Amino acid sequence: MEPGAFELSRIYGKGWNAAKQWLAEHDRDPTPNQAGRLNPYDALAERARWGKGFEEGLLSPTGGRGMASLRSRRPDGGA
Repeated sequence: MEPGAFELSRIYGKGWNAAKQWLAEHDRDPTPNQAGRLNPYDALAERARWGKGFEEGLLSPTGGRGMASLRSRRPDGGA
């Protein structure tokens, strides 16, 4: 069963929070492989939404440093 908009929003938030936690604990951005291993979801829709939240959390002006390399790892090709 596909998750609804509310659940996908919560999954995005979990990815965002994971990015902020990573930035607080590390002095470098994660590699694409590290970011992929942090993603707790198996289903494509959930993995994509968590990944988008994670990437945007890293890029946000509240502490992000940039993750252009992760865009190529997103299922939608980063578009």
